[in-house]
Amino acid sequence: MNNSICIKEINIKSFCANIYSVKHFRMIGLVDVNIEYDHDIEQVTLAYYSSSGTNNGKIKGLWYPIIGIKTTTGEFTEFTEYLNFVLTNTTEGGLAEKGWLAKSLFFYGDFSDNSKIMGFSNGSHYEKLLEIGRTLKDLYDKDEFCKMNYLDPGLLNQIVISNNLYRGNKHKQRENYERFMGDVFIQTQNSLNAK
Repeated sequence: MNNSICIKEINIKSFCANIYSVKHFRMIGLVDVNIEYDHDIEQVTLAYYSSSGTNNGKIKGLWYPIIGIKTTTGEFTEFTEYLNFVLTNTTEGGLAEKGWLAKSLFFYGDFSDNSKIMGFSNGSHYEKLLEIGRTLKDLYDKDEFCKMNYLDPGLLNQIVISNNLYRGNKHKQRENYERFMGDVFIQTQNSLNAK
């Protein structure tokens, strides 16, 4: 994975969301961002969820990145082979319940820096992922988003790992998504190995 991978811009007009759970109120959503890969800019769809603020010190209403949503209980089989590998290696026990928001990658690593908000990764993408989360919170609070009533775990997963080639891109969504998530993973692994 290349260190020149960098989120450049968020397309605020692309933000779509739907209710995910009511008991502990959560929304799930999708947003398009421009990511630079080796001097090429690619449009990539990322998945986020709004926190109910009920556990692990998460901030109520803030939007946090996820890889996707677990659709079966047990091992990770929902995503690509590589993303399943990443989640297996960043999730305690390598297993999760159906319906679990696959966020472990962004909580993985050493969070000894108390100035950082957990849940937005541990490397160079932290600031941009947090900025997106805060932007989505602001858009949601102002009701400036597309209400995508049919967005559910299956469709969310399907979209982020689709083989769609967006206009102007050289690579498919799946490839760009894997490259970005892989960069988050490798950076965290490298920081842990350096200790």
